[in-house]
Amino acid sequence: MKKLPILIFFALLASAFFSSLHSLCRAEARVSRDVNRALAMTMEKTCRTSDDVRLDADTLSVFRSFITIAEVRDTASIAIRAVKGENERPEAVLEARAGCSLATMFVLSDQRLSALLSLLAMLWLALSLWLTRRNGDSISPVSATPMQALGGLRFDPVRSDFFAQNGERIHLTPMQRELLSMFFSASNHELTKQEICDRLWPRKPDASETLYTLIKRLKPVVETFGGLRIESDRGRSYRLSDKCQ
Repeated sequence: MKKLPILIFFALLASAFFSSLHSLCRAEARVSRDVNRALAMTMEKTCRTSDDVRLDADTLSVFRSFITIAEVRDTASIAIRAVKGENERPEAVLEARAGCSLATMFVLSDQRLSALLSLLAMLWLALSLWLTRRNGDSISPVSATPMQALGGLRFDPVRSDFFAQNGERIHLTPMQRELLSMFFSASNHELTKQEICDRLWPRKPDASETLYTLIKRLKPVVETFGGLRIESDRGRSYRLSDKCQ
């Protein structure tokens, strides 16, 4: 399932590319029809044939006047090309050439579908990245790293991240994450006040109020996502336990 968003993204990009290429081919065919039609009308008006080939400024002016695509009119030209005729004898034929650049052909092509598909690909990529950042990596059914579990919480010691039962990553402050990981690592999930203060605030003489605030803000998080509670033993120690036990 993790590869599906990537496959969809590249499928949209590929569709946009081939749609753009198809539009370019259609534009090229339309230009070719226009200049060939203009050449036929020029030869008809000037009574010129392949046996009577004379090219001058007037002929070119008449030829361009018959071209309906404005972007091609100034660059179109007539060329004389030698081909093998009957009995391998060389013959001169007139050839209409658009002479326009790839950029002009791109402008003449209808790229609305390609642009829409490209936009959808970019939006899909942005949405996928946003969802990945928002939810974090879900808990894999088969994980190389064993998860520590308590109540409804799962702890990944390698990434030091906490997850709910549905695999959603729980957003914690650095201090909250550190204290919760200490509870998971401690024997019987119990810590003394001194242990916590020495670990989190080693240079602070008295961190009682800071610890009280941290515990107060962590309680609703573990209760909501894990069905856990933090019990206090007269402020001397704290224990993380399952409310159902």
